Amino acid sequence: MKFFRIIVFILLVFCLKSYAQIKPGAKQIALSHSDVAYANDAFAIFNNPAGLAQQNWREFSIYYSPSPFGLKQLANNSAVYHESTNFGSFAIAYSNYGFELYKENSFLVSYSTNISKNIFLGTTFSYRNLSIQNYGSDNSLTVLLGGLIYLTPVLRIGFAFDNITHSTFGNSDNQIPMIFDLGLSYSLLSKLVINAAIEKEIDNNASLRVGIDYEIIKYLNLRIGAMNEPSSFSAGIGVNYSLFEIDYAVFNHQDLGFTHQFGISLQFGSDKSRNERIKDYLSEK
Repeated sequence: MKFFRIIVFILLVFCLKSYAQIKPGAKQIALSHSDVAYANDAFAIFNNPAGLAQQNWREFSIYYSPSPFGLKQLANNSAVYHESTNFGSFAIAYSNYGFELYKENSFLVSYSTNISKNIFLGTTFSYRNLSIQNYGSDNSLTVLLGGLIYLTPVLRIGFAFDNITHSTFGNSDNQIPMIFDLGLSYSLLSKLVINAAIEKEIDNNASLRVGIDYEIIKYLNLRIGAMNEPSSFSAGIGVNYSLFEIDYAVFNHQDLGFTHQFGISLQFGSDKSRNERIKDYLSEK
């Protein structure tokens, strides 16, 4: 009977996984992952690594979601380190999801570069390990490709193609989905950023996402987002002061309720906001 309960619980966790918003980044979740063309922090390693190349500074970030939808077994956390060099931008990351019965660990390495003044490309290699108690473990390597193009100084288009190798765990297909993202990001009045994106997972319906990031006063950003497939909305705040950026997000699923995420980043080299630093960097090219 105990073994049966374990199997049922593992299946429940596996089914909830697709709703748990485990792709890291409190800011990204607050924007309902509409930021494929925004991608302006270290967590771009997970969404669109091309965005790392527009960040000419060193950054360290951590993310934590302690109990998604009230289940501590779905807890997930990540850490990212980004380094900008004369040869492009490099980043490494670690991500963890699950508990002792069902656990996923990922180790990521990323490289991105500016191939012209307004065009950025990047790739992320992810080594993933899946472990299920009494069933063993398996490993897989996936590749994420991303691009970011500045059509004008305030309008960007971004794209990302995750798991282009169609990698999976074991002998079953599609345990790691192939996902394509395409989006636009528009900066209005320098304080307001509007994002729109579409995400298409192979064999599933496309998901439309929108998000707004608004610097309401100096050091404080308010964020909202919404998407369908599944239908949900999100919101969050970002506090930016000196080297520190603290982010909080709340995400609501129509069937599962609310869940909360937190993030902290250290940006080295300047106390300007990241949008100002990127604007200065691009103006120098």
